This record gives sequence, structure tokens and C-alpha cells, in this order.
Amino acid sequence: MRKKVLCVVLFAATLGTVAVLYKTLQLNAYRVEDILAVYQQHANYRDITVEYPLNETLFPPEMVPPVFRWKDSVPASRAWLVRIEFADGSPFINFIVRRQQWTPRPEDWDNIKRKSLEQEAHVIILGIDTHEPVKVLSQGRISVRTSKDRVEAPLFYREVTLPFLDANKDLPGIRWRFGSIASPKPPPVVLKNLPVCGNCHSFSTDGKTLAMDVDYANKKGSYVITKVKEQTALASKDIITWTDQENTEYSYGLLSQISPDGRYVVSTVKDMSVFVPKPELAFSQVFFPVKGILCVYDRQTNRFRDLPGANDPNFVQSNPTWSPDGTYIVFARAKAPDLRNTKHQGRVWLTPSESREFITADEPFQFDLYRIPFNAGKGGTAEPVEGASNNGMSNYFARYSPDGRWIVFCRAKSFMLLQPDSELYIIPADGGNARRLRCNTSRMNSWHSFSPNGKWLVFASKAYSDYTQLCLTHIDENGYSTPAVLLAHLTAPDRAANIPEFVNTHPGAIINIHKQFLRD
Repeated sequence: MRKKVLCVVLFAATLGTVAVLYKTLQLNAYRVEDILAVYQQHANYRDITVEYPLNETLFPPEMVPPVFRWKDSVPASRAWLVRIEFADGSPFINFIVRRQQWTPRPEDWDNIKRKSLEQEAHVIILGIDTHEPVKVLSQGRISVRTSKDRVEAPLFYREVTLPFLDANKDLPGIRWRFGSIASPKPPPVVLKNLPVCGNCHSFSTDGKTLAMDVDYANKKGSYVITKVKEQTALASKDIITWTDQENTEYSYGLLSQISPDGRYVVSTVKDMSVFVPKPELAFSQVFFPVKGILCVYDRQTNRFRDLPGANDPNFVQSNPTWSPDGTYIVFARAKAPDLRNTKHQGRVWLTPSESREFITADEPFQFDLYRIPFNAGKGGTAEPVEGASNNGMSNYFARYSPDGRWIVFCRAKSFMLLQPDSELYIIPADGGNARRLRCNTSRMNSWHSFSPNGKWLVFASKAYSDYTQLCLTHIDENGYSTPAVLLAHLTAPDRAANIPEFVNTHPGAIINIHKQFLRD
């Protein structure tokens, strides 16, 4: 009986092997020449939609092999010929695949990048009926190029679990990575197992100073400023608290930013915010300030002071950013709602019911971008930024290009941060006509940062996954961008990447970030 059963198992296994072998041989029975012999370039084939990369995508020279993905409108297509044609007359290269996606081998991708440097390479995908005789059923095509401009700088970013409530219950599971986009897998984790909340981070222009939100001694408004080293330490001596300011209210210190020279930090204090957690994966919280002023901390004098011109209690003033030379601060401003009858006076959150009522109101809550001279902390008159104010939209998260010529910001119908309809726009630094960047994806575009050389912009998107992923676009001298390059290889598939920032240093500049303040 055992022998009979064993024979049946062996026979079934043999059949399975034969079936796989037959399928393989059947696919390879058609040579590229056989397919091209029946292909007619101008024939009216059914459509193949190339989902990624998009047409006219420009890749950085250090980019790892991407995953080409497409959708074939013909169910009968059983295999696909991927053909790459080069403008310089180099021999075409061809690949036959049996799935609606293809990842070039590293050596093939290097060859493609070399032959598409500052010139188009045409990618043609043909859907094939593998029955006799071979037929071409469908066709799709795009062009791609490789830029001469390198990204050069490494990225520092955070990975979190979703939804937000799960991440909040597992703070040690949040981790920070640091490394190059050229890494074939996610860059090294340099900070993890932090038992307290760590949030927004920023670097000085020279990449030598790191500043970030970090809870300390049960104080939510704590902030650490430290030197960047291979073994970077977050020590208690380097921690300030935004409530250390005289005559201040309890504050979180929202969306803080260190100055380009590393001397100052500007933050939102005396803040109150709307916070609504949600169960869905993609957009698991609504969060934005409804009260707040800007405050500046001077590291040389160890003093805090409100920033005149951005400290009007009649407005919400938040989300500041510095001009590259440190002479201006651009921030988001909105008319402050009447909070006198709210229950959480003196606290940093509206109650859950108040928050839900706020976001379900008929009227949108919209921010405008304003610019103010820093003037060594003395401030001045805040002026609306043309193209990013009074436009019937919410404008926020401004970032200057390193040469100071441009500002890229987010625009959405209402609120701030994590908005599904958020898109990236660009304006001249002094204000002007706002242009929608071509790199925008179909769902949420935010958390952007320029590379130090000003050639590339990294941003976060949810177009391809509920778990936020990082994307890259090239910005030319006229402020025009290219379709998004997806950096899917930088993030684990079960984590959301956010707050990416290019750092003006090399990928080995940070090896570990030590939580020294927990032991001090």
C-alpha cells in the first residue's frame, strides 16, 4: 500500500515537473526573430498601458534597476516582448517575459543607462499569443532618459507602521534609515527601538547638525540638536524644551526647522491642533494646527523669543522654512478659529469630538504662505506670497531650492499634511505664477526636499501603495520637473516612509544614532 501511494506521489510530481518544463519550452519556442517577423510597427494593435515608468521619465545615473509594469488589454496575451531601441544607433536589445512586469538585470540596466544618457531610449512592449502561429496582439511604448546630473547626497527618512494608532502603540518599531538611492536594498537603519516619540527632523545646510523632535522626561515639547557623526549621540545636554520659554503655554513645538547655519531653530509654539485617528491604512490620521505662533531659539545665547510678525494670536502661524541664506522665513498662516468655548484650553489638542466636528464642517480650513524677514530674530512684516496665497486652496510645506530661486509647496483643498489631494507646485522665490509640477502622482504628494546640488527633489506619495513611498524628480534651471521616479527599493513593503531629507554629506556619515539621553 505504501509503495502504491509513493508511486502515485512520484507520478504527480513528475507530471508537475513536465508541465513546468513544457510551459518553459513553449515560451522559449519562439525566438525574438519570429516575433519581430510578424510585428508591424504601424498596425492597429490593442493597447498596452505602461503604468511605470511613465513616458519621458528621467532617471538619475545612480538609479538601481526599476520594475517596468504594464497592463495588457488583451486577455489572450501570454507572453511579452520588451524591446529597447536607442537613439545613437546602438543595437536593439530584447527580452521575453511571461508576466506583465520586467526588472532589468543590473548589467542590462547599466547598459540602458549608458546608451540613454541625455538622449531617449524607446521601450516597446508587445503582447504575444503563444499558440501557433505566433501573433502580436497588443502594443505599448514609452521613452526614458538618463540624466547626467547625479543625486549625490544620501537620504535620511523615517519608516513607520500603519495605521497611525498601531505605530503609536509600538514606538520602538519606528526606525530611521540613512543612505544612498544607489543602494540596491533599503539603506541601513541608523536609529530604532526608541521607546518615546521621535518626529520631525532637519539638518543644517552643511550637513553637520541634526535637529529633531524627541520626547524627553515626559515632555512632549522636547527637541534635540546634535552634531552629525558616524556615531551620533542624542544626549540630554543637547535637548531643549519649547516650554522653557518665559511666559509661554504648554507647547509641542510643531514642524520645527533648524536654520541653514545651524544657529537657530524656528518652531510653532502655544499650539493647539486637530487630531483625528482613522482605521484605514492609507490615511490613518487627520492632523493640523488651529492655533500657534512662531518662536525662535538661539543656540548661542540659549534664549527663546517669539518672532515678531509671526506671533499674532488672531492667526495660526506654523510650518516654517528658511531661505538658503537665512534672511527670510516662509510659513503657513490661516485665520485662527474661535477656540474660547473648547474644553481643552491650555492643552495641545482639541477633544476628539471637537476635532471631528471641525473636519466635518462645511467650510474648508485653508492656509496661505507668508514670507517674513528673519532680521536676526527681530522679524518684520509678514507678506502673502503671490501664487501661494488667496487662491481658494490650502498652501503649506514650502521648501526653497538651494540656490534660492524657487519655492516648491503643497496645495490641497483644505487642512495641512497627509491630504489625499495634495499636489506639488513651484513658484519663483519672490512669488509669482504657480505651476503644477509634472512629477505629481495620482494620490498625495508631500514631504519634499531638494538635493544639495538643486537638481533633484525627493517627495512622498501614496500613488502605488497605501504605505507611503518615496519618489524622485529632476528639476531643471527653469523650474520644470520630470515624471516621478519611484524609489520602491528604499522602503520595506510593510512600512510607510516619510519626512525624507537630503543631507549634504556622504552615505557613511551616520552609522548609528545612540539614544544616550535615555541613560543620562
